Amino acid sequence: MLIEVEALEHRFTDTGDPVIRSFSHRFEPGTLTAVTGPSGSGKSTLMYILALMLTPSGGRTLWDGDDVQALPDNIRSRLRAQYVGFVFQDALLDPSQTALDNVLEAGWLAGMRADVSRSRARMLLDRFGVAERADHLPGQVSGGQAQRIALCRALVKTPTIVFADEPTGNLDSDSARIVWTALADAAQEGATVVVATHDRARATDLPHRLELA
Repeated sequence: MLIEVEALEHRFTDTGDPVIRSFSHRFEPGTLTAVTGPSGSGKSTLMYILALMLTPSGGRTLWDGDDVQALPDNIRSRLRAQYVGFVFQDALLDPSQTALDNVLEAGWLAGMRADVSRSRARMLLDRFGVAERADHLPGQVSGGQAQRIALCRALVKTPTIVFADEPTGNLDSDSARIVWTALADAAQEGATVVVATHDRARATDLPHRLELA
C-alpha cells in the first residue's frame, strides 16, 4: 500500500514548537524505509501518525490516495486492525495473556479464521525461536524473547503495512538481526515497511533512508 504524508506538522501543545514541521514523503509498497535522526526529531511521532494512532496538528496522511487521517476513530481502528502490523519499542505485550494468545489476538482483531491464525502464530513463534515460550506470560520471558513475540504479533495477519518503532534498541545482536531480517522479508513480500531506528550503521546499508532533523 502506498502511504503518503503531505505538509505534515505536529506539536504536542498549542504554543509548543512543532516536533514535525512541513514534512512530505512517499512510502512505497515493497520497500523497507529506515527513519533515522537524533532523539526528539519526531521519529516515534511519525510512526504513530502514519499508523493512525495519533492525529497530527496539520497536513494529510494518505493510504493509496485516500485521506485516512480525517476518518472517524472507529474506522481508523478498523483499518489498523486489518492492515497494520506495529512493533513497539518495548514490545507492549498484554501481561495477562500468554505469548501465543498475544499473537492470536492480533489475528482475531483482523478477522482471521481461528485455525489459520493459530497455525500461522505457531509457525512464526517457531521461526523466531520462541515456540517453547508460547504458554508463558510476558513476565516470564526475556526482553529479546518478548520483542520477537511482538514481531510475531505484528506479522501474524501478513499485514500490508508494517511499522516498527526502535524495534532493536534494547536487543542483543542476534535478536536484532532476526528482527531486521523479518522486516526485510515482509518488504520483499510486498508490504510497506517503515522502521524508526537509531541504528545508523544498519540504515546506511538500506536503499531507502529518511533522515529527520
